[in-house]
Amino acid sequence: MASPGEMTKRRGRRQGDPVSREAVLAAAKQRFAADGYEKTTLRSIASDAHVDASMVLYLFGSKADLFRESLRLILDPDVLVAALEGPADTIGERMVRVYLKMWESPDTAASMRVMLQSATSNSDAHVAFRTFMQDYVLAAVSGVLGGGEQARLRAMLAASNLVGTAMLRYVMAVPPMATLSGEEVVRLLAPTVTRYLTADAEELGLPEFEADSPQR
Repeated sequence: MASPGEMTKRRGRRQGDPVSREAVLAAAKQRFAADGYEKTTLRSIASDAHVDASMVLYLFGSKADLFRESLRLILDPDVLVAALEGPADTIGERMVRVYLKMWESPDTAASMRVMLQSATSNSDAHVAFRTFMQDYVLAAVSGVLGGGEQARLRAMLAASNLVGTAMLRYVMAVPPMATLSGEEVVRLLAPTVTRYLTADAEELGLPEFEADSPQR
């Protein structure tokens, strides 16, 4: 009969410790940030989280699905939604500040870069990032804006400004965007984000969607 030490080693986790989704997600976040999406393996994540690789696969299904779920630790929809609370005329300023903080915080900066780099260079990561944006970020933000396709489009328009800015500023480091101060970025970007999120639909030229029409 195997000793307790051998059993612990065989299972790949500390004896008595429950298999935690949160622990695996935290390990995945760190590993993706360190090695990038393509070089990261489920085995390396499992080792970091002290679980079997088979358990990681059981909990999340695939590396792409684990990548998608780990994005919630980086680009937290709840944080973005909280930024929507407050006066409408400064909504863009709050949103841009929160977004820039995610990119410049030591805890998330590397992960944010990997997120965008992977989404534009790997097909599996691209699908994972797109699904994350649709199912978590855009769904959460558009829900606060009233729901429906017009609200979703507003959220997408704002996101296009934020993601595009991040790509030029943090990933590609293209000047002068990369050399502007944070306050300059907020001042330049906030009015556009505010307009997309709050301006009258007719002023923006938003199309009408059948799904938004009242049911008879």
